[in-house]
Amino acid sequence: MATRPITAWPAPTDAPALLFGGSFDPPHVAHVSLATAARDEVFPDTGWLIFVPASQNPHKPSQPVATDAQRLEMLRLAIQDKPRVAIWTDEIDRSRDNEPSYWADTISRARRVVDKDTPLRFLIGADQAIAFHRWHEHEAILKDAEPAVMLRNPCPTRESFRSTLLSIGHDPAEWMPRLVNTEVLSVASTEARSAIEQGKNSDKMLDELVMGYIELYGLYGSADDSSLSPPVG
Repeated sequence: MATRPITAWPAPTDAPALLFGGSFDPPHVAHVSLATAARDEVFPDTGWLIFVPASQNPHKPSQPVATDAQRLEMLRLAIQDKPRVAIWTDEIDRSRDNEPSYWADTISRARRVVDKDTPLRFLIGADQAIAFHRWHEHEAILKDAEPAVMLRNPCPTRESFRSTLLSIGHDPAEWMPRLVNTEVLSVASTEARSAIEQGKNSDKMLDELVMGYIELYGLYGSADDSSLSPPVG
């Protein structure tokens, strides 16, 4: 299978970057606020936050509810006017050729388009960190970029994260320094979708522009304007 060309990098190639991958279905306010805070801690002043929306995978039973184009538009609205924040669509672009979107490949492709000495890190939750040893080619990932970890259930505190690492045989000395001092990531897109289905934006989990887009096109069971059709590409 031919490998699709790498999508253009959306930031200066010499600027430190924190990559944040996910389905963003829909993107909620914590996606932006906590990730931005993590960027400012890891790479103060000059660092960029790069969102990497995952592709829909036809081989998995659980796929994003919104289409690639819809998720991209909601993410663009969520980060509108945010300085040093951008979206890299390489995973979605690769999916158009039915190429798998392994994070090891994504990080490798990012490393190939930035300058040789540009620092790269990627943001994950504590739930993903404790399962990192099961990621595809996880050792190769660490050669290209280092994780930055946000506390999240089942590890909402530093103590619970340390205890969990010990219980699964991981060295806390390797992972504890990777924690960033953000608030606990307690909101999930599934909760946002559930709130939308109930006709509310619970605790303002979603940016007003994102919520307006969702209501305009009737996504996730929200009220819709039947004269409009959401983009599906």
